[in-house]
Amino acid sequence: MLKLRVVAVFAAIFTVIALAGCNAAKKPEVSGPAASRTGIPADSSAAHKSGKVVAEIGNEKITLDEVDEMMKTVPEQYQSVAQAHKDMLLDSMINQKLLYAEASKQNFDKDPDVQKQLDDTRKELLIKAYLKKEIEDTVKVTDDDAKKYYEANKDKFKEPEKIKVSHILVDNEAEAKDILVKLKGGADFAALAKEKSKDPSKDKGGELGLLSKGQTVPEFEQAAFALQPGQVSDVVKTQFGYHIIKVTEKQPEKILAYDDVKDRLKQMLLSDKQRERFEALLKDLRDRNKVTVYKDVLTPPQPKADPNAAQPQAGTPAAAPAVSATPASTMPAAPAPAQQGK
Repeated sequence: MLKLRVVAVFAAIFTVIALAGCNAAKKPEVSGPAASRTGIPADSSAAHKSGKVVAEIGNEKITLDEVDEMMKTVPEQYQSVAQAHKDMLLDSMINQKLLYAEASKQNFDKDPDVQKQLDDTRKELLIKAYLKKEIEDTVKVTDDDAKKYYEANKDKFKEPEKIKVSHILVDNEAEAKDILVKLKGGADFAALAKEKSKDPSKDKGGELGLLSKGQTVPEFEQAAFALQPGQVSDVVKTQFGYHIIKVTEKQPEKILAYDDVKDRLKQMLLSDKQRERFEALLKDLRDRNKVTVYKDVLTPPQPKADPNAAQPQAGTPAAAPAVSATPASTMPAAPAPAQQGK
């Protein structure tokens, strides 16, 4: 079972390696004295490689340093598996190089569809690198920025009043009133909920957990929030049936502590500042490059209806279309009707 999992993981890793490697790989020459029997030439950058050689493909060498560099491209969730099975990672690198060499040998790199995809990928990589430099590496949010925002906007970090609620739900008022009498006589609420309630919460003694306003229907909310901890409501009717509600805990409205929101707040501020920077960047580029959009070409206006055209009166059939004055000989022949029964 473990072996199958490892194979599945490396199938995913191989895809990553293939995508990463093809971006940097060079098209191999398939002729000349330097080419090996595999069609893979000696790597022209071999002189600059360092580290111990772990594999050879013809005249090309793969070093331990290359394996370690490739390891960095493996997604984080696969890192532990890849570290424990470097031999399989190396096999994936070898497979990638062999497949790339064979695809190049068969001139797939000259295929128009492949060239378009490579061009699109190149554009995406350039844009990504540019935006990283102009936005990710430039826009920062400090702890001081977050603290100042928090102090100036504490109202935005309010946590509403909450109550911990249990209830018993039945179909008719008479049964609900009978249960209420038992509760006032000292019966256990949770036990009656498990026995009588039709709500799925019956399995937990009717407990619904912590609720804030806006999470239940108005009739239920009004009755529940009027109770103090330990109190039980009268019978409450809603669209779902007849409820008896008990509140066991009440948490007043509070402002969340800065330390509890700091990380989320910094991320929110960073996203806002990055968006502002991105919008300003695009505006500057558009202004400097004098962008003009011809909307009438993109979406041609629809022809307006002639206001002088006669409209048929209600209840009056529209006039039959006029017969064409074009000679019959110049009209296209109607298609022959399909024969039946064949």
